[in-house]
Amino acid sequence: MKKVMLVLLVLSLSAGFAFAGSGGDGADGKMTFAIIPMFVGHPWFVRCELGAKRAAEELGIDYVFIGPEKADAARQLDMFNDQVNKGVDAIILAVSDAKAWERPIQDAQDKGIPVFGFDIGAPNTIWLSSGWETVQSGINIGEGLAKEIGGSGKVAILTGSLGSPFLAERQKAIEDTLDKYPGIEVVGVFATEDDYEKALGQCESVLQAHPDLAGFASTVTTGIPAAARAIENAGVGGDVAVWGVALGKQNAEYVKKGWVNGALILDPAKMTYLGVVIAYNYLTNDGQVPKPNDDFGWAGVPTTLPEKKATYALDVLLTPENVDDFEF
Repeated sequence: MKKVMLVLLVLSLSAGFAFAGSGGDGADGKMTFAIIPMFVGHPWFVRCELGAKRAAEELGIDYVFIGPEKADAARQLDMFNDQVNKGVDAIILAVSDAKAWERPIQDAQDKGIPVFGFDIGAPNTIWLSSGWETVQSGINIGEGLAKEIGGSGKVAILTGSLGSPFLAERQKAIEDTLDKYPGIEVVGVFATEDDYEKALGQCESVLQAHPDLAGFASTVTTGIPAAARAIENAGVGGDVAVWGVALGKQNAEYVKKGWVNGALILDPAKMTYLGVVIAYNYLTNDGQVPKPNDDFGWAGVPTTLPEKKATYALDVLLTPENVDDFEF
């Protein structure tokens, strides 16, 4: 069997990383997937490796997980080019500066190496594996909140920047979902610029203006902990529902208290798992790409949008039992 190697480059907004590595070099004749995050050691990337490891074990392939100790775009590019020069068979890439990567990606494609996007993606890739798809996550937030408050009551929506098309899609999905419940009144949409202190101030003001508020819905991760703290300060913990996209560590206390029942986290392990399986299927099945309703085993049936060439990992609801698994 021809030796196949895959490079997976990951980008996150997290910080504080060290070197990590595992897996094989393909000497046993198995395919080798090389996973190169922007930097390593942070719990986010530790979780990423868990997903890659699980997929590799299921597929019977080797993998390597290695990256610079801190965010270093030049070093990331060096690692990318090194793998291209070694003749790898596929690359999965996520970058912050899409324009700077157009040429390297094109060069890799010209050499016959297919390039995939991961997490926030990269330009001109074959397929993207990511998470928190805007519409479906908005529907999940709206439905979860509506059910928790019994389909009736006042709701405030928190967002980041009102000028963000990405957040506007999630906001619209939340609003459209809540509109299906005649008993729910949206008292307003409050922009926080994704700043925790501003979000906290907004939430406190909303609670003062609407002491009978039934719940908060947030399009950004800062909204959940800010709403929870405002609820705590107002002495109404457990009385106001909170739903939105979330991170784990900053919400653990409130999830364990039962004050936040709607924190939907993006599990990077599920995205990494999807990325490896999607690339493997492409390499071994004549260019096969995901279709809607495809089942990916441990990652479930993700949201696949062929028109966007993207597959999004399912949201994971944080619970007292699983919240400590997400140390980021």
